[in-house]
Amino acid sequence: MEQGKYYRVTTLVVISMFVFSLAWLEGCGGYIAGGGTSSSSLTGTVVDVTTKKPVAGAVVVLEQADASGTDRVVASTVSASSGTFSFNPSASGPYDVVADAVVTSTTAATVTYAATVTFGVPAGTKLGQIPLVPEFGSSTPTGTPVPISAIVSSSGTMIGAPIVVDVELSALQSVSPAVGSVNRITIPVFTGSIVSVTTTQSMSSCAPGNACAGYTLIVPAANFAFGMFSASGTQYNIPVQQPNVNYTAEGRAFFHGASLTLDCTPSSLSSGIAIVNGSITSANPDLAFTGCL
Repeated sequence: MEQGKYYRVTTLVVISMFVFSLAWLEGCGGYIAGGGTSSSSLTGTVVDVTTKKPVAGAVVVLEQADASGTDRVVASTVSASSGTFSFNPSASGPYDVVADAVVTSTTAATVTYAATVTFGVPAGTKLGQIPLVPEFGSSTPTGTPVPISAIVSSSGTMIGAPIVVDVELSALQSVSPAVGSVNRITIPVFTGSIVSVTTTQSMSSCAPGNACAGYTLIVPAANFAFGMFSASGTQYNIPVQQPNVNYTAEGRAFFHGASLTLDCTPSSLSSGIAIVNGSITSANPDLAFTGCL
């Protein structure tokens, strides 16, 4: 199939349980990228959906669904100056490949690209081109990602006994209808994000009896594009970005120093985030863990 050829399609994506209709690019709505298989590595090239030029410095991750249907990052890399990337996955496939980017040009102009998800990619695949879409559409990108910043707190079962825990933070967007078992994907965050924190009793703004830490998730103010992998050519559904975007900020609490052992009751908390015209309009997404040991 010819790379870069467009087709008109219609699809529906629900982001954080809000329904919105995707408006398609003028005269298009899809992007066909060639595919194939290789001996071991999983490779591809990240490009601008309109110019077809390579996107350097894009964050590219491999994800697989956990028991709850949330795609978790299992490997991460950054695209080269040619837009290319390569993985040698150690876990068995298939994978969901997710890419996004913030690019600053030689003229100091900044473009932020929404995430693009390629579902169901086998290990040892040559993906070809993965198209990235600028925020709010290719004609009027804002250029600015959004920082989701808030506080994580932890407390024990005894009053006045703060408990220190390790917390892993993620920025999630919802998929509806689900793709296989996947109902939420993890959006790769940008440089400056704080995704792993340890609560502490020394934070001045922390309430008595709690341990606290601040977190920051820097993400595109945009909804993701997606495609189902096909060896004969993956067709990507390309949305024109809308001003309203929804995220879920999620934290998972672990025993301090024991990263594989969950702590607190419940051990996972989340907060819905509404973004309008690039600004957070919902309440501050603080996460308060209780019943920690």
